[in-house]
Amino acid sequence: MAAKTILSAEDHDHFLTHGYVVVQKAVPPAVIERSVAELEAEDPDPEFDPAASCTTDIVFQVLTELFGPEYPFAKKRGGSDMARPRKDDVEWALSPAHVDDAYPTLMPNNWAVGTFIFLTRVHSRGGAFIYFSGSPLRYRQGMARSYHSIKEVAAAVDFSGPAEEFLAEPGDVLFFHHLMGHTGSDNVADPQTRHALLARWVPLDKRIVPGDKPFEQMSTIEKANSARYLEHRFEVDLGVVATPIDEESAAVLREGFADLGRVRAYALLHFDGRAQLLAVSEEDPTRIRRWQSDDRVHWVECPSLLRPMGVVRTLHLHQYGFAAILAITGEDGRAQVYSSLDFAQWELVADLDRCRTVTPYYIYANYPSKTAADQAIYVVSEDDPAQASCRWGAEWSDAGEGSDESVAVRAPAGGRIEDLIIAAYYSDSNCAFVADVVFDGCESSLPHYILPRDVAVAEGELQPLSYEGSEAPRRVRIFNRGPSFWLVVFALGAEARLFWGAIDWEQSPPTLRTLSDAAALDEAQRIVGMI
Repeated sequence: MAAKTILSAEDHDHFLTHGYVVVQKAVPPAVIERSVAELEAEDPDPEFDPAASCTTDIVFQVLTELFGPEYPFAKKRGGSDMARPRKDDVEWALSPAHVDDAYPTLMPNNWAVGTFIFLTRVHSRGGAFIYFSGSPLRYRQGMARSYHSIKEVAAAVDFSGPAEEFLAEPGDVLFFHHLMGHTGSDNVADPQTRHALLARWVPLDKRIVPGDKPFEQMSTIEKANSARYLEHRFEVDLGVVATPIDEESAAVLREGFADLGRVRAYALLHFDGRAQLLAVSEEDPTRIRRWQSDDRVHWVECPSLLRPMGVVRTLHLHQYGFAAILAITGEDGRAQVYSSLDFAQWELVADLDRCRTVTPYYIYANYPSKTAADQAIYVVSEDDPAQASCRWGAEWSDAGEGSDESVAVRAPAGGRIEDLIIAAYYSDSNCAFVADVVFDGCESSLPHYILPRDVAVAEGELQPLSYEGSEAPRRVRIFNRGPSFWLVVFALGAEARLFWGAIDWEQSPPTLRTLSDAAALDEAQRIVGMI
């Protein structure tokens, strides 16, 4: 017999519009009373688990209704008590909004819905959960301008909207979207410690991919994460652009980007609502040119104010916030790191020498690394090209100076690293390096990778990365990410033409796959949440 439906049509609509829904009286009063007593007991009963007891079948049923039948989830009974005891020595204040995870993505990564089960009444200034109603949609609008800007977008009031205290009653359960802006608050008014159990939920062994389903066939969680649906429903611009289906576009996908010359170095970033490409050709190795694309296949050249000091060896772009960070490494070993808010004016923020290639990256403290934090620059030096060191500091200039440094990546025996990228692929801590490695006696490089436990500490050697076709891809650059999935561009062949590709980190072994037609590129864009 089917379980009774708990959420109404209005509840589903509330989740889509505001990013959360509340279910009241989801936990029996007697269970709440005992759970609070055990949480506050000096000698709690080891046979009684408050979190397991309070995670009722009602919670599971609501999640089932939000996820839909295609997305079963582990019915775990547990959670963490986010207790807020009274503080008498602080002044109550609101912190800016944030979203969870070190490297948030458009699509749910390691969790799709969070739950707070409230065990005590929450009064104003009594340690309330602070939420920002409607923020997931506004955040997606910000990410439609720059996919990798969410950490600063989240805190900006224009995107978060106004803060509200969630004044709960015992037994209330809050279900919230993975991109819901929120923050905590101190309890300065209630002698009773606020008790609320936090848990996060994700489908089992399956990505949430709404794909090209008709809207009426989508579950609520699919609608909440479908750029195509949200753009239609709320009449906002989320940058949804399917790949054009015409012979010119098909030729670009099949034969590579045209009119760039033989690409010597390049970097790619989604910024200001477009794909931004900086490239240096073998024909003109001291000039950095700039192209933009709205549809990922048609490129328009636009002015570039970048003036490198000499022949360019590698280019790398990175973003973690509003500013784009660009690293230029020259054949003379000098590397310069620049910051820009508009891709026109660039400010020099770090200067290094004796480098073969440098890669900027932001390390979120304690997650991808227990060693390094903040601004990081990965350096393959002229003195030892068989390894890459991680230099970090509070500012890019600090990282460039290298006062804090560790060996982060090692090539296999007889190999030297010519190019290196790093990005998260899943959850807070799981990152990957992909490198071009050249071996003694060989002229061309081969792609390698490693999935480190700590992105600042080398514990093993780079391993060969599988790829399709007979030619080895080079200079992989990440355009967007989803759960265990990278949408990338890479160079191929003697002309070093650029092609779209994807790496599915759930594959064994992971393989760099070419996206050689519109259907393949659109499917990858659906996985990362672009359409």
